Amino acid sequence: MTRRRDVLALALAAAAAAGLRPAAAQGTASLDRIRQSGRLRIGVTSAEPWFFKDPMAGTWSGVGVDLGRQLASDLGVAMVPVETSWANCVAAIQADQIDVMFVLDPTEERRKAIDFPDSPLFYYAAGALVRPDQTATAWSDLDKSGTRIGVTLGTSVDRTVTETLKNASISRFSNNDEAVAAFAAKRVDAVAQFHPALVVQYARLKLGKVVLLKPVTPVATSAGIRRAADPAFKDWLSERFAALYAAGKPQEYFAAYLKTRGIDPATVPGLAREKWA
Repeated sequence: MTRRRDVLALALAAAAAAGLRPAAAQGTASLDRIRQSGRLRIGVTSAEPWFFKDPMAGTWSGVGVDLGRQLASDLGVAMVPVETSWANCVAAIQADQIDVMFVLDPTEERRKAIDFPDSPLFYYAAGALVRPDQTATAWSDLDKSGTRIGVTLGTSVDRTVTETLKNASISRFSNNDEAVAAFAAKRVDAVAQFHPALVVQYARLKLGKVVLLKPVTPVATSAGIRRAADPAFKDWLSERFAALYAAGKPQEYFAAYLKTRGIDPATVPGLAREKWA
């Protein structure tokens, strides 16, 4: 009887250990799993020029989508867009709902929960969409009591504005479009986002002006992935990001998207900091 109990206890322990393995194995073999599944699941959310969903066709386009297609092609798999939000994407990565979220800045807080490739994806800078009569040239010019600033909840711009502006009133919105809609409705006086997103929003609204507020600090954006003991997926993305940036692919995708919105890419700062004036 004792022997049977010992055998049963060992069996239960083995089953429990096996029950823990899938989560670990899931992280340690993510690159193999993607190839075996035949799918690269990318997070998408309403945020031009990175992600845009055609309301009629239901299809996604944008810089992040083009990057996803390129990397999926490199892996020999299909790209699958999975809707999320900036505020929820880290949890979606942890829950294995998506494999990668492009244009996600590697903040210290996010690094506590997920991982990022070592090579940057590309660069941008925080700016603001302001009223035509606004003379702000620095962040301090907006940091005044009574000034209402709109930001997108959960973004690194949200964090930066919160840390930098102590006197202005900050309103947080679930996505970029909602923040700009509040600007159009005069519920906020300015919208703080990264400059590529602001350029697209301005072209659509024809309202206000886009300014890169001083100090202009290049921000290296990246892509969020699950933390794993096996660095194969992280290392592969790092190599591909470096190669794509060197080949000018992010800027190529950005320029192509701007043209679909009637914007001349030569008139706005691009995604390569080396070419900024």
